[in-house]
Amino acid sequence: MTDVRIDLKEFTVAVLDGYCQGLGICRNKLINEILGDWAYQEHHKSRLVIRVAGDKPDVADDRRR
Repeated sequence: MTDVRIDLKEFTVAVLDGYCQGLGICRNKLINEILGDWAYQEHHKSRLVIRVAGDKPDVADDRRR
């Protein structure tokens, strides 16, 4: 794994910590799951864009209008 350090608002950390305490999981695991899910969704969206737009998405295609 790669180490990433970020500054979070106190409120955000408090909510994360409360949630983790309630589930009995560590904060790192929760954050990794949240960001992992987000990364998967973004990767999926970008693959769809490439599939629809092809390898030259900046070229306008009149058929799509």
